[in-house]
Amino acid sequence: MGRSILPEGNRLKENFYAVKSMMKPLGLGYQKINMFPNFCMLYYIENAEMTKCMTCGHSRYKPRTGRGKTLVAYKKLRYFLITPRLQRLFMSPRTVEHMIWHQAHHAVDGVMVHPSNGEAWKRFNSVYPNFSAESRNVRLGLCTD
Repeated sequence: MGRSILPEGNRLKENFYAVKSMMKPLGLGYQKINMFPNFCMLYYIENAEMTKCMTCGHSRYKPRTGRGKTLVAYKKLRYFLITPRLQRLFMSPRTVEHMIWHQAHHAVDGVMVHPSNGEAWKRFNSVYPNFSAESRNVRLGLCTD
């Protein structure tokens, strides 16, 4: 199927390898971390050398077939490092305006147009005045439903 379903003049790369080779120089890679198939644990840092799950004893690797010498993990987590992505956002003059908008905009009383107008943001500013004084400091929020 591939590119044949896309409209004429599309700019999609030919294959996955071409995309990877384009993305690598941008510094937006990821780190692979082996994990247990039932999501019990990650094989990371102090557990990096383990071959069986501490919780249930399941093997980390699939059984070898044929002459293959490479160990293949049942599951892999791809961890996208956030620091290089945030650094890239601050490199462009167009995106940096959006990254510091929360400090420059003027709030209208009673109207919430951005989380910076909310009580939680204002409370955070009062508790951590040194952090909030620098407009380039990034706040990550967690949303739950």
